[in-house]
Amino acid sequence: MSRKIKTGLALVVCGLLAGSFLMMRARSHPAVTVTLHIAVNPKEQSEFVIAQANSAKFKYMVGKKSGVRPVLAQKLSVKTVPNSGLLEARLGVQTKDEAQRYVAAFIETLQGLCAGQVQLALADQSIR
Repeated sequence: MSRKIKTGLALVVCGLLAGSFLMMRARSHPAVTVTLHIAVNPKEQSEFVIAQANSAKFKYMVGKKSGVRPVLAQKLSVKTVPNSGLLEARLGVQTKDEAQRYVAAFIETLQGLCAGQVQLALADQSIR
């Protein structure tokens, strides 16, 4: 083979690899954001609930139960909402169906993990 043909083939292969990599990155970007506001009773246990919700164990359990990919489930962020008694949980998922399954599994799984020490209630949810 001539040198020009080899160079051309090498460029085509590099282009295909780069294109495949970019396609994979674009697909792994969450398209839907789930935001939950959770009321904790008693409020003094909020830090305990945050610690449980941010644990790898909880993220694995709720991800498994809802069918959310582990890579996305591990990106769950839970924090207190300033000037309120609520916690905010935020996660990016691929589809609205995944988001609805995640919401359905979230409170039940977190309540089970907190082992009756607190009472949790879903105050508000947003799927965008």
